[in-house]
Amino acid sequence: MKQREQTRRSAVPTLRRLSSVLLFIGALAGCNLAPNSAGQISERIGEVANEPSSKELDLGRLTSFGWDRLYLFKAGTTREAICRFLSANRNLCDRVVRYESVPAAHMAILFALDGRLTHIELHALANGEFDVDPGPEGLPRSDCVFRIRHAASTGEASVAHLEPIPVAASGPR
Repeated sequence: MKQREQTRRSAVPTLRRLSSVLLFIGALAGCNLAPNSAGQISERIGEVANEPSSKELDLGRLTSFGWDRLYLFKAGTTREAICRFLSANRNLCDRVVRYESVPAAHMAILFALDGRLTHIELHALANGEFDVDPGPEGLPRSDCVFRIRHAASTGEASVAHLEPIPVAASGPR
């Protein structure tokens, strides 16, 4: 009887880790269905940012999942670099990051809640260029309100630049 109880107790941490891994895979499996295309959040960003009358974009209002930090990875960032950042083994990371490197004209956007990844997808720069370098600590959700500045590009279409608005300047949220 004691041995069964000890076996059950020792299995609990393993089951928790396994369930965390499965939850991680399940939650992220649908984040970016086509491996080299922009995701749904990117499309929502583009709808707001490319609307000529839009002046501000609140990223928190465009998401339906929990997050408290945003991380950005530039074009050319390798899968290995993102996996190292996530502290994920290669097997698990291959299921989540389905490209060898972030494609040109894109960036990878990662959302985390309490230090755990909740969403990852590719963001097409045509949907808005983030003019911010959050560094390895990322941006807190409260700092993810952006001023939209439309600038002419070399082509005919303008490019929406997303500049962070200081929390004090944007007022209460």
